[in-house]
Amino acid sequence: MQTGPRHLAVRALWILLVLSPLLPGGFLSAQVPVPVVASDTIQRVVLTDGTSFYARVVSSDEGRVVLTTLGGDRLEVALDRIRSLTPARGSVVGGEFWSEDPNRTRLLVLAPTGRTLDRGEGYVSSFWVFLPFVSYGITDRITLSGGTPLIPNVVGRVIYLAPKVGVYERPGLDLAIGSLAFFSTEEVNEGSVGLLYGVGSFGGADRSISAGAGWAFAFGGRESSIGDEPVILLGGEYRVRRNLKLITENYLVPGGEGILSGGVRLFGERLSVDFGIAAVTETGFNWLPVLNFVYNFGGAR
Repeated sequence: MQTGPRHLAVRALWILLVLSPLLPGGFLSAQVPVPVVASDTIQRVVLTDGTSFYARVVSSDEGRVVLTTLGGDRLEVALDRIRSLTPARGSVVGGEFWSEDPNRTRLLVLAPTGRTLDRGEGYVSSFWVFLPFVSYGITDRITLSGGTPLIPNVVGRVIYLAPKVGVYERPGLDLAIGSLAFFSTEEVNEGSVGLLYGVGSFGGADRSISAGAGWAFAFGGRESSIGDEPVILLGGEYRVRRNLKLITENYLVPGGEGILSGGVRLFGERLSVDFGIAAVTETGFNWLPVLNFVYNFGGAR
């Protein structure tokens, strides 16, 4: 049985994901605060019959809660009819609540934004259908991600891990560092290859520019090295409707080659789907379709 550091790291990742509902802040924790207090914060209210809406808490007493909807209607609801009452993530636009993009920590193809997941929040992603990715917020600043191809013989028998650490967070500016590492599952002594990066996102989750740089590395095996020239990232996102965002992700690779991509993201409160196209400019333009599914779990949604 193999018990090297790589295998221990992978095992720890999957144990974490299995136990995530039991962690503080996990998605099985109570979502109706006791006592319910008046607040200007917009709440997502879900009733026991499945009805959901957005409202503010005006007052509460003896098992009843008084709410005002975004349209100004005043409702009085028995507390035992409320399944969950959680602060909503998003903003009001034209009297309508626009939920925050559940896939706000990533751009279109591979690149992360400068944002991290909240503690207890996670997502399951399927890139090009057969490349699954699971991410989880260990803390508000540390996100751990990983996966392995569903069809190993197509892209190789590897495991990929991608830790990310938020180093600075202010309204309109998020900075993070991290890595994307690939480990062979066939040759333990081959070590790992990947990218060490730093990235910053300027603006909010609806309209922002992300820029960063990454250095290729190879650790373990016969040789260990870090590249001298960085890969440059420039991307952006622009929300045009309640559930529609335009996204671009572009790279300048040492030697003058590059990768250009653009597409759209359709999303709801937890599910998002990316459609796009990418072009590799090494020898002319080689076009590739982009398809990515993401389901967000846990957190305050």
